[in-house]
Amino acid sequence: MKTSYLVILTLVLSLIGFTATADETEQTSDIWLKAKIVTTYALSEHLNPFTIDVNVNSGVVTLTGMVENDIESDLAGELAKGVKGVKKVDNKLNVNPEAKRDTEQSSFLHFVEDANITARVKSRLLLDPNTHGLKIHTTTKNGVVFLEGELNSDIEADLVRQIARNTKGVIDVEDKLTITNK
Repeated sequence: MKTSYLVILTLVLSLIGFTATADETEQTSDIWLKAKIVTTYALSEHLNPFTIDVNVNSGVVTLTGMVENDIESDLAGELAKGVKGVKKVDNKLNVNPEAKRDTEQSSFLHFVEDANITARVKSRLLLDPNTHGLKIHTTTKNGVVFLEGELNSDIEADLVRQIARNTKGVIDVEDKLTITNK
C-alpha cells in the first residue's frame, strides 16, 4: 500500500510541476490529460482511483474498471469531463456493490487534511502577537483540533480557541489549556 501512496504523491507532484510550466496555448497531450484525470480521482475522497482505468486517445477519455454504485460512475465521468482539453468521455465503468473503497487510501487523505489543518492553526497562532504559539501543542484528528499548553490568562485562552475555530477545515475544538497567571 505504501507503493500506492508513492504513486499518488508522484502523480500529484508531477501535475504541480506540469501546471507550473504548461502554457495556456500549448496543445494538451493525451498523457497530460490522463495524469490530470488520475490525479483528480486520487484526490477525491469519494472514488477509489485503483479500480478505475483511464485511457485517452486524441482527447477522448475511456473509463473502464469497477465502482461501487451509479453515483461513483457518474462522478468519475463528470470529473473527467471537467478537465480542460477533454473532448468526450466514454464511461464504461461497471457497477458492483462489492467494489469497496480503499479505506487505507481514504485514511491517508484524512491524515493529510488533518496535517494541513494543524499547520494552518499553528501558523495562525504563531503569527498572532497576542498568543504564545510556541507554548501551545496543536494536533488534529478528523477535523477536530486539540489544544494543549499553559497560557497566561483566560482571555488569551479564549483568543487561542477562537483562532482555531475560525481556521479553514476545523470542525470542532477541544482544549486542555491551563492558565498559570490570573
